[in-house]
Amino acid sequence: MTFSYEQKPQAIEDASFAMIRTVLASYAVPEALLPVVIRVVHAGADFSLASLVTVGGTTVPDLAARLRRGGRLFCDVSMLAAGISRKIAADCGLDPFASVHDESVAEKAAAKGITRAMAAVDMAVAQGVRLFAFGNAPTALFRLLEHAREGAPVDAVIGMPVGFVGAADSKEALLASGLPCLTLRGPRGGSNLCAAALNALLRLDDAPAS
Repeated sequence: MTFSYEQKPQAIEDASFAMIRTVLASYAVPEALLPVVIRVVHAGADFSLASLVTVGGTTVPDLAARLRRGGRLFCDVSMLAAGISRKIAADCGLDPFASVHDESVAEKAAAKGITRAMAAVDMAVAQGVRLFAFGNAPTALFRLLEHAREGAPVDAVIGMPVGFVGAADSKEALLASGLPCLTLRGPRGGSNLCAAALNALLRLDDAPAS
């Protein structure tokens, strides 16, 4: 048996984005946010995500510019770092990294009685990292907010931790903090959605959803 299906990667992506744009035409998505929403919906195959994507503390173009200026980008898990386009990140001088599995992070977490994700944030802040992305750990996002409240400089946060304990609350706290951020309200999230949002923001100088 043979199957008839599209095999060209760009054609598949183009068709997917065209379908998503058609459906989103009936949603009240701000034009500036549309490229991000398209990629998040595409990554989750879920149109209900469209109304949850929210920017806070700044505008979408400014948030994208903050990321595109480059620098080290803290990622709470390795899967998130791996999902960011290497080419686009390199073009921007952006260096995504995840240290949650480093031995030194595990030692600090055990000594303090905190999660490894929290210890990883502590270490990143101490190293002067100012760009942060969260696709998994609400405790890590809360920890960053604690550091920011104490004066740690934070240039941009993409906060999409997932889960039933703390995830929704951490994202509402992020929006209330006034930090330049993009988030997905509620308990849903994940590394794939966070990476999709980041890739969209890094592409904003290109054609939308290219």
